[in-house]
Amino acid sequence: MMNNTLNNKINVAAASDQRIWMISDGKSSNLDISSICKGSVSGPVMEYEISELAQYLLNPNPITLEENVIGCKILYMKPRSGRIRGFIKNLFSKNSVSGRDDSYTQEIISTSKSGAPDFNDRWLNLHLLKIKETLKPFDPVHKKLSGLKTDTVENIVALCEDIGKNRHQLNLKGGIQDKINFVTNSLSRKVKVAFNRAYLLNGLFEMRGFDFTAFKGNKMYRLVKLNANRQTKYCVLNENYKLLYWIDDNSLVNYMHLFEQSIKTDMQLREAMNLCMLGVAQPLKLFFSTQREKSYSEKYLPRVYREVLSTCKVAPTDVKSISNILNNFQSIVTFNYVPVSGIEKDKMYTNISVMHDVKALEPIKSRLPDVYSEIDKKASICDAGKLYLLDSLRGYQNV
Repeated sequence: MMNNTLNNKINVAAASDQRIWMISDGKSSNLDISSICKGSVSGPVMEYEISELAQYLLNPNPITLEENVIGCKILYMKPRSGRIRGFIKNLFSKNSVSGRDDSYTQEIISTSKSGAPDFNDRWLNLHLLKIKETLKPFDPVHKKLSGLKTDTVENIVALCEDIGKNRHQLNLKGGIQDKINFVTNSLSRKVKVAFNRAYLLNGLFEMRGFDFTAFKGNKMYRLVKLNANRQTKYCVLNENYKLLYWIDDNSLVNYMHLFEQSIKTDMQLREAMNLCMLGVAQPLKLFFSTQREKSYSEKYLPRVYREVLSTCKVAPTDVKSISNILNNFQSIVTFNYVPVSGIEKDKMYTNISVMHDVKALEPIKSRLPDVYSEIDKKASICDAGKLYLLDSLRGYQNV
């Protein structure tokens, strides 16, 4: 359960209900695309309006984020005899991919808490910072790197961690001593890290690179859909119809339609995003998937179906049939965020919108017309399908 402080913030966010949006319905366009697309174009050209947030998510250009350096990984040089043995071992090993022997790698994590103290008393914060600086030489990372023999080291990579406790490696430039200096000077501090783009992989987006507080609802870009060389392609134009970039993965556009439907129908998702727009929460990740980990059953039905079944007479066998089809044609939108202050700042909240395609209900359309009709009224059509909100969940974990 959430405490009263965050509940109050959510109430404020719900009351403000700023209109965040992703993508409009498509419309036929007479746009002359000869200047942006070479080759044969067939069929109609469709045009959509997309928001600043959608443009950020679709953009293939790099983004820069701040990460906490929490430690490092030391890769030691192998003894010459060890290299020969390792070569022979790798030659006959089916499992060897990188050829790296973990026995020559050491990972060290700092015991110091990242970030500066943020008590209301400024002098207390300064005092704690002095204590932290005094204890610095005793940190396991500092102790290890200060006595490290550089001629035995092949490489050093920094280990970073985001606010959600997700870790990744940061490759460093320069010699071994330069890398030692970087880690020791950056430890428990934030450093700028470049990511290839906002879209990471497999339906996962990095949200921290977008400034929600500066979101302008009237700012828009144009997404153009066309058929070129017998393939469906999308490109993004600015408001003056100048080409910004081509989209290399059409599934990203489908995500935008799905996200738009989730925002429209899931009040809890709108509240979470409004918290970010008000600056009282920091967005973390956005993730799209196709199946919830926990399946629905006749004993565990989402609220929308419990309400419908309370007004419709349905046999127990039909309830089981309904619960089975609910686990098909799902589209899951997961959005997580962290409050930026107060006692909630150490909690990562996750909002899950379970969207469901009405076509999953075809098996019961004729047998249970009343149930089908009630659900069909809740659905709306978009390029991602005819969808309705099946379930909305929210929870948190300490980070």
